[in-house]
Formats: sequence, C-alpha cells, structure tokens
Amino acid sequence: MILTTQNPGENTERSTSAGAAAQTGEAVLFCTNCGKQIPHDSKFCNYCAAPVRTAAVDSRQDSASAYQQDPVNGSTFQPDPMGGNSFQQNPMGANAFQPSPMGGNSFQQNPMGGNAFQPSPMGGNGFQQNPMGGYQFPMYNPMAQDPRYKQFQTSMLQPGQREIVRCTQVSKSYGTNNALNSINLVIGNGRVIGLLGPNGSGKTTLIKLICGLLTPTTGSITINGAPIGAATKAMVSYLPDRTYIADWMKIRNILDYFSDFYADFRRPLAEAMLGNLRIDPNAVMKTLSKGTQEKVQLVLVMSRNASLYLLDEPIAGVDPVARDYILDTIIRAHNPDSSVVISTHLITDIEPVLNEVIMIKYGNLALQGDANQLRSTFGKSLNDIFKEVFAGC
Repeated sequence: MILTTQNPGENTERSTSAGAAAQTGEAVLFCTNCGKQIPHDSKFCNYCAAPVRTAAVDSRQDSASAYQQDPVNGSTFQPDPMGGNSFQQNPMGANAFQPSPMGGNSFQQNPMGGNAFQPSPMGGNGFQQNPMGGYQFPMYNPMAQDPRYKQFQTSMLQPGQREIVRCTQVSKSYGTNNALNSINLVIGNGRVIGLLGPNGSGKTTLIKLICGLLTPTTGSITINGAPIGAATKAMVSYLPDRTYIADWMKIRNILDYFSDFYADFRRPLAEAMLGNLRIDPNAVMKTLSKGTQEKVQLVLVMSRNASLYLLDEPIAGVDPVARDYILDTIIRAHNPDSSVVISTHLITDIEPVLNEVIMIKYGNLALQGDANQLRSTFGKSLNDIFKEVFAGC
C-alpha cells in the first residue's frame, strides 16, 4: 500500500501525531490502508501489516519496468516507458515475450504447438516452423536467386537416354507428416546418380517407394513402363541402410540363397569381389565387423544383373581405404544399360563417379541435372552447389 505525507485538510488526529516528527525534520508517513502514522524507516505498517511504499517510489518514471496485474490469469510485466523488454500473458496459454519498443528479439507462441522465436521488428533472424517438424533458420538461398538454376528444377531425360523410372505426382504421408510432396521425377538408363539431401528430406522414402516396400499416398510409379509390382521387383536390386541378412549364416550359404532366389544373380562375380576384399566365404556374418558386413551386402546387391540399383548409404560404415574399391566396384559391376542411384551424405567421396544428381529438399524436388553440366554452368563442385541449395536447412 502507498504511504503519503501529510497534506492540508488531513484530520486533526493525523496533524497532531505528526507534530513531533515534523520538529525532528523526519518525513511524516501515513498508511493508506488504516490511516495510522508509520515511522519513516518501516517496511510494513505496524498496525495492519500493509507493505510500505513511498510516494517517491510510486511516482518514479525512470524504472526499467513496471508491474501490473494481468486481468486474465496471473500477473504480467507491462512495457516500461523508457524501454526494455516486457512480459505479457500469451492468450494461447503459456507465456510469451512481446517485442521491446527499443528492438531486440522477442518470444511468441508458435501456432503449431510449442514456442517459437519470431523476427525482431528492428531486424535480426528468427526461428520459423519447419513443415517437416522442428525449426529452421530462414536463411538466404543464393542458388535460388540465380536464373540459371531454373533449368535444373525440372526432371528430364538426358539426350539418348531410355526411361527406367517415372514418378508422377508422388506423395507419401506418415500421419500428418508429409515425407514427399507431389514428386515428378524421371530416371534414365546408363547413369550413376547421386540422390542427395539433408536428413529428413525423403530420400529413403523415395527409394522404398520405387522398390515397392512402401505404397504412395498419391501418384504413381512405373519401372520400365510397368507399375510397381512383382514384375518390377525383379528389375530392382536394393541395398538398405542397415544389415538385413541373418547373422548366423555363413557367406557361402548366403551365396547359395541368392543364387536360388534371383535368376539374374552372377555368383562368379560375387566370389571374385569377395576375394578381392579378402573376405572368407566360410565366415559367419555375426563374426564380421559392421563395415565388413556392409561390404558383403554391397557385393551381393551389385552381383545381380538388374535394371536399377538403389543403394542407401553404401559407404557410410566402411573405412576410407575401402571406399575407393567399393565405388570402383559399383562402376564396373553394374549392367552398363542400367542405372545406379546412390543415396549418401558423403558427396565429396562419390562426386568423381557421379554422372547425374537429384537433390530433394523437405519432400520436394530441388534440383536434377547432369553433373558435368552443373559444374560448368555454376563453376563450382557438386558439394558447393549442394551447400548453396540447402543453405539454412
């Protein structure tokens, strides 16, 4: 409660009780709650225990922030007339920081659930909602402003190519999460293609759709002109991003299994590649290191005579010394009339073997083009082009 000094018109009792204090030169204060005189150094009224605040404090105009009662629920900090950040009640339920009149970043309720940073009215970057979930910086993408970039935003066959895969308006949703958004994509024959994009961009989802392991939410996919089915699965050789072979099997038993299961399996080629990698065909899978297991799986996949090879992170778990051999194996082992699609983050390692790149950004086709044409057009490596296309992701 505010305590006031004696003013003309106060009652006689108050004037009389203040006389002695006035003679000493001390400030005369009265409780506005009960009207009793309060010693000048008291923090609470001795009669009603109301908190003491002097009139000088109440009239102060240079404070950093002022306190007012929130009429909805709880108390809030209101803006100080001299500047500084302020605190207000969020009408969505949860507190939010509102912009300071002097600038600075502010905190507001995210309409998608949870809190999000919004840009300051005085400038500066802020967090925005990522449609794939989570938050991202709204950073500038230099490549998108280059007019030459537009010619690589439409998927098309290179001159002289035969179509192997065609995706028409393909979308895939997991509940409310859209992994792919109306993808239109064409893959031709005779190419080694890098499927590139950050985590969560939809690369693995696209590969599984082409393999027939997933069904599109909307749209259609054909392989060599046939819709996805038993016939197309025989045309595709797929290497997943994890071990899929039973760990109790010996490698020679796995070779027997592939020979029986796939009519196009080339066992002599598989045995030759295993020998070059110094992998014992009598070894049991679970006795091998993770990198060696991945080498075995890659040998099995590349030993098929397929129309399309889909490799999901084929060199992520192998040592740098073996990468060159594996990449060379991919080039030499695949059918020259087929195509190899390699999904990876190790762009620098695979760039020398790529004929073409496909970049997917948050479920959308961001770029597709011939590797040499991209490098000559922009005067940059594929790795540098990737960094510009995905700047801020």
